[in-house]
Amino acid sequence: MLIKQYVPKFCIGFSYGLSFPLTLVILDFWLKDAGLSNAAIGMFSLFHWPFTFKFIWGVFIENYDIPYLTKRIGRNRSWIIASHLVLMIGVIGMAYSDPGSSLPKLILFASLTALGDGCKGVVLYPYQIDGTTKNQLGYLASVVSFGHRIGMILIKVSTLHLAYFFSWKTAYLFSAFSICLLMIAVLFMESPEENAHSPNDKSIILFLADSFRKSLATQLKKLINRKEGLCILCVLTLYKSADFMMQKMTRLFLIEIGFSKVEIANTVQFWGSISVIIGGLISGYCIKKMGILNAMIYFGLLHAISFSSYMLLVKIGAISWSLWFITFCEAFTGGCVTTAFLSFLYTICKTGSLYAFLWALHDLGGMFFMGVSGALVDKIGWSSYFTLIPSAYVIILMILRIFLCKYRPLEESCCRWMQIT
Repeated sequence: MLIKQYVPKFCIGFSYGLSFPLTLVILDFWLKDAGLSNAAIGMFSLFHWPFTFKFIWGVFIENYDIPYLTKRIGRNRSWIIASHLVLMIGVIGMAYSDPGSSLPKLILFASLTALGDGCKGVVLYPYQIDGTTKNQLGYLASVVSFGHRIGMILIKVSTLHLAYFFSWKTAYLFSAFSICLLMIAVLFMESPEENAHSPNDKSIILFLADSFRKSLATQLKKLINRKEGLCILCVLTLYKSADFMMQKMTRLFLIEIGFSKVEIANTVQFWGSISVIIGGLISGYCIKKMGILNAMIYFGLLHAISFSSYMLLVKIGAISWSLWFITFCEAFTGGCVTTAFLSFLYTICKTGSLYAFLWALHDLGGMFFMGVSGALVDKIGWSSYFTLIPSAYVIILMILRIFLCKYRPLEESCCRWMQIT
């Protein structure tokens, strides 16, 4: 029974992990290989905007049928095919681009990849929470995170190795092929109940307005009108800000001090992903025992401490054993933080569009922090950077703690609002 329940959740997480790094993590290595500056690579994160604004596409996905295809296989499956096709076109286009000679072309196809990835995230959200109870939220987040990290292991390690031994073109073509295979697997999953909303005799303008109201505006208004609504928005925007800045720049830092792409693939991408999985699975049990918000704070403090360990590499340089140790500390606590954050998000979102909108706030904060991270490093240097970011994260967690004390019943009220038993 548990296998039947959680294997589809694992596959959904795997799907997320397989495509998300292509426009951020892997692309950063490619741009660094092409000789772009840290500041330019940081600003490149802004072109991930189609993924961030997926709540707009979510309104269409939840309410519109794809002609012919929806009648044959249903709305969910038809949008799964459409989003994956857009995603694959974008990835193949990136494969045939060059940061040195055709940067605008690369930006265009990277944005198309982000669009397809965002649409896929919206259409798969109902698959995540279908049939979940309150006591299972931590385990659900653990399983989805587990699948996400396994997908990231495959795509990051394989693309870095293929880029090292062959070319970036080969690496991205392999990614497109992997996405195609996964699309076929996802289509065989049992589809959740679908929204029967349809245009009927309404004009297209009225139907657009009604779709936006039903899928997003009504739910968002209810959330904002809650007394803890501001608290929720602050948590979503700021909670992982330091994590975004560290992940964006540490990859470039490792290259600058002398680690090769293969060393980074083997240690950071593979061993780091294994460590994240371990942290994510353990945190699922901890969340059930201590509660989601307490887990977010304690895991966040441990994660902030792990950031400071990069000062060791600043002092001693590119030594393999230290990278293995630092990677484990950061990745293990990062897995705990991500699982706790995802559990929190599950207690808030009733619809895929609301989930996409709140995730957009999370991503907008991430895009901003990643966008300025490169310029900040160039301004203050690596040593000051690895001191400043953990300190800022602790301050954010202190603010979150104040909100937690003020809105003690937040977690229970969220679950009641979501009608999670």
